[in-house]
Amino acid sequence: MSSQVLRKLTTFFKSLGVKAVYDTSCSRDLSLIESCNEFISRYQQQCGQNLPILSSACPGWICYAEKTLGSYILPYISSVKSPQQTIGSVIKHHIVQKLGLNRPDNAYHVTVMPCYDKKLEAARDDFSFSVDEEENGHANSVMKIPEVDSVLTSGEVLDLIQLKSVDFKTLKEAPLDSMLTNVDDGGHLYGVSGGSGGYAETVFRHAAKKLFGVEIQGPLEFRNIRNSDFREVALEVDGKTVLKFALCYGFRNLQNIVRKIKIGKCDYHFVEVMACPSGCLNGGGQIKPKNGQSAKDLIQLLETLYMQDVEVADPFDNPIVKRLYDEWLGQPGSEKARKYLHTEYHPLVKSTASQLQNW
Repeated sequence: MSSQVLRKLTTFFKSLGVKAVYDTSCSRDLSLIESCNEFISRYQQQCGQNLPILSSACPGWICYAEKTLGSYILPYISSVKSPQQTIGSVIKHHIVQKLGLNRPDNAYHVTVMPCYDKKLEAARDDFSFSVDEEENGHANSVMKIPEVDSVLTSGEVLDLIQLKSVDFKTLKEAPLDSMLTNVDDGGHLYGVSGGSGGYAETVFRHAAKKLFGVEIQGPLEFRNIRNSDFREVALEVDGKTVLKFALCYGFRNLQNIVRKIKIGKCDYHFVEVMACPSGCLNGGGQIKPKNGQSAKDLIQLLETLYMQDVEVADPFDNPIVKRLYDEWLGQPGSEKARKYLHTEYHPLVKSTASQLQNW
C-alpha cells in the first residue's frame, strides 16, 4: 500500500468515526522478529528436530493442516501469530491504555486483508480472551473478547467506498497515525520486501548472520525449482549447505512439501507457505483486475508499486517494535511475548472440520 493511499484511507475511515488507522507493517515486523527467534532456537537446541519450520501467517494453509493433515504436521508449523493477530493482540492488550480506552472491550478492532480466510482466522477461539464484564462498578460475568473484531477484504473496502459515493481520487490525505505505523520522519513507509510478508528472506538473513556470521548484501537470489511459486535459496559455508529455505505457494506445491516431510525426506530448514498461487497479492479478497488486465499483470504491478513506495528496513531496527519490547514484551521469545504473540494449532475432529467447511 502506498503512503498516499494509506493517507486517503485514513481520511475515509475517520469520516466513518474510526479513532485510529494503522498499517500492519509494524505488526509484521513483530511477527518476523519472533519468527527469527523461534528459528534460531529450534536450529540450535533441537539438532534439526521439528525442522523445517513452516510459516503460519496463511489461514488457508493452517485450516488445511488442521482439518486434513492431522497431528503429524502441526509440530513443524511456526507458533508465531500472523501480523493480523499480532496487531490485534498489541491493540487489545497494550494500546487500549495508551488511547485512553482503559478496557479492551472498549475498542472495536477491524483489519483490512487480501484474504477471506482472515475472517475465519479472526474467529478462532485461540485468538480471543476472557475479561470480567462490569456492571455498576462490580464484576458481573465473564465475557470473551476477540483480538480482531471484524475483517474487511480489500475488495469489500472498495465496495464500501463506492457505497458511500466517495470520490477516492479527490479525497484529502490525512496525517498518518504513527503509534503503530511504519512511517519515518519524512513521511515514508518502511518495511520488508516481498508481497507475502517476507518471512523466508528475513529469517534467512538473520540466521545467516546469527548462526554463521555471514551478512548478506543485496537481494536474495531465489531459484525456481518447479515453477515461480516454488523457489529455494541456500547458504554454503566451507562447501557445505548450512541453510536451505523455500517459498512454497499454492496447494500443489504445498502438498509436495507435506509429502516429503511425512516420509522424512524434506531437506529445507524453513518454508514460507501460502495457499494462494503467487502468494497474498493474489488473495481471494483482493480487488479484481480491470477489463483487459490479467491477474498476472495485476500482481506484477502491485509488486512494483509496493517496492517503489516502501523503503526496505530491518525489522530489528524498527523503533516502534523496540518500544513495544521495552514497554511491554521484554525480549523476543520472552514469557510475555510467548503469551501474546504465539499460539497453538490443533488437529480437528471430523465433525468440527465439517462445521468449518460449511462456515
